[in-house]
Amino acid sequence: MRKLLRNLKSSLFSGNNLSLKREIATYLPENPIIIEAGAHIGVDTLEFNKIWPGATIHAFEPVPNIYKELQKTTRHLSNVITYPLALSSSTGRADIHVSSGDSDGSSSLLSPKDHLTEHPSVFFSRTIAIDTITPDDWQLEYNIERVDFLWLDMQGYELAALKAGTQLLKTTTAIYTEVFLKELYEGAPLYQEVRSWLEGHGFKVEKEEMDWDSVGNVLFVRKG
Repeated sequence: MRKLLRNLKSSLFSGNNLSLKREIATYLPENPIIIEAGAHIGVDTLEFNKIWPGATIHAFEPVPNIYKELQKTTRHLSNVITYPLALSSSTGRADIHVSSGDSDGSSSLLSPKDHLTEHPSVFFSRTIAIDTITPDDWQLEYNIERVDFLWLDMQGYELAALKAGTQLLKTTTAIYTEVFLKELYEGAPLYQEVRSWLEGHGFKVEKEEMDWDSVGNVLFVRKG
């Protein structure tokens, strides 16, 4: 059971939304290869496994104490591979702004901006150094042949990582990503910029979920 401080993350993203994941399944092969970036404690990871028991799920979570919980959540699943890393625009080390208060799931490589006023009960009182890797470097290092589906919950860093993963994207069929309508973090691109970039790389909007005035989620699928 998730603690109260995780409730903001589950409402901003779509944890426990099996119907959405079943809809996404219609675009994917029976046993897809999935990247989950910002896996948190593994709520969505378990749902992916329920819908695609034959999938290979690569789950990334860079915050150390949360990563340990992700490991516990998924330790019985041989098809889930966890990484204590953040997908990023570069491979190496970076500082992450760690969230606390009403959400421990809002940590970002970007400095908080409008997030401080939109969600004043979420705090960013410390930064820690974490390991990062680009999607393309990860694919080469781990000898990954293809990735069918990206599930991105990276607190404003989604587009930066996508731009460092253009080789990986060549095999990708669908992307479900958080998008911002306000600059919740310094330099975070807004939805239109993300949409324009993905449309320029062969994807189209299939479904929009804009339940908040500052943030939403969008499903992109490869154009036919």
